[in-house]
Amino acid sequence: MRALPLRYLPWMAWDVARGPGVGMAVVGVLAAFLITSMTVVTSGSGGEAAVFLSILDLAVTVFALLATAGIVSADFTLGYYRTLFARPVSPPLYYLQRWILGGAAVLIATCLVGFAAAARIGADLPIGRVLVQSTLFYLLLGGLVFLLSTVTRRDWLIAVLIVAAHAGLSLARSLGAAASGAAAVLYTVLPPFGLVDVSEPVPAGANLLYVVLYGVALVGAALSVIRLRPLARGARE
Repeated sequence: MRALPLRYLPWMAWDVARGPGVGMAVVGVLAAFLITSMTVVTSGSGGEAAVFLSILDLAVTVFALLATAGIVSADFTLGYYRTLFARPVSPPLYYLQRWILGGAAVLIATCLVGFAAAARIGADLPIGRVLVQSTLFYLLLGGLVFLLSTVTRRDWLIAVLIVAAHAGLSLARSLGAAASGAAAVLYTVLPPFGLVDVSEPVPAGANLLYVVLYGVALVGAALSVIRLRPLARGARE
């Protein structure tokens, strides 16, 4: 069970394109249309840029969820694993390849919305920075959904709740609350989504290392579960 899954690459790419890719295209076109056509009335300068960046950030979040939702759990729920691994193909490498393809699709979709945002905002939004932040964000959120998908069919829903919890704790901390106690511990344990906001500079130094190690740990944990959990146990609950 150690063969590389390259034989599956063409149809896997096609499956991503006609599945999550369609949803990403719809969301991307809608987000790009909103950014390029909407008129924002603000009380100060730069307010419209914040609105456009919020749309871009939300689009990237949806892209990552679409790319990874049910990435493992759907195959086990529908029983596809019996066919997929009838030949000597490594299940961890198979799903790692699928996860990487999902990340590539996210970057392609992000380019569409990113260029639309850059056209409205100007040089203050380098597309390169957007793509780097999107990659790091996918490493975190995509890695989280990947791990959850190895144990539950509600992977994307739980991931959304975790993202919402992190956002709520971040807001509370900015207001001077949740800086100690259980809330502080929970904030520390959750993935550092606040460091990979596309509207912010790319993290550097220790923060960048923390994001990368956290994301790699999530993906590594997902691969370990796939490797160690018997395939015959079937659908995830």
